[in-house]
Amino acid sequence: MPPGNGLETRLSAEPEKFNKGFEPRSVRLPQSGNGHEVLSLRMYTEEQVSEMLQVSLSQLRKWRMTRNRAKQQGPPFKKIGRLVRYPEAGLRAYINGG
Repeated sequence: MPPGNGLETRLSAEPEKFNKGFEPRSVRLPQSGNGHEVLSLRMYTEEQVSEMLQVSLSQLRKWRMTRNRAKQQGPPFKKIGRLVRYPEAGLRAYINGG
């Protein structure tokens, strides 16, 4: 970029605006007619779940690997391409023992 076009000045004057990433937020569908939530689309990363359940990443991964065998251990997960995500509803059910 040629000097003096004003872009460098704007970028250096507002560095926090450009360096701040997106904050994770819960995404919810509209409520049904009776006031109950229809579905929560919130998904957690394996790092977040590891911290919530106070287990190591290694343990979560072992649970996922044994899930295909006869034993089912650990919370339910979804694969989105190469990403592993844990749905909020599945985590709640796992934590509550259901």
